[in-house]
Amino acid sequence: MEIVVLLDPLPGGRFRARAGDPLNLAAEGATVEEATRELGALLNAMLACGRQITTIGTAIGKAGQPGCPLPADNLYQTDWVFRELQEAVAEGRRQDEAP
Repeated sequence: MEIVVLLDPLPGGRFRARAGDPLNLAAEGATVEEATRELGALLNAMLACGRQITTIGTAIGKAGQPGCPLPADNLYQTDWVFRELQEAVAEGRRQDEAP
């Protein structure tokens, strides 16, 4: 199983490796490799205590199965927060593309 890890550079040339929900783990190291290794050790210690990580599948979107939209699927069309987020993303892209 692969877990997404965010690597943040820290002052002094160090790094922090973090895994988000549901793990909420973080570790630091002098290098990216060390921070990642330390995060792996924390995860292994958590699993050694009997905790488990798994995934589940859904029928939505599988070939041959009818799609079933979630109740909130169209709410984004009228949500002011989503609209402002879209505008901010568009503005950021315009600034990135500006000479």
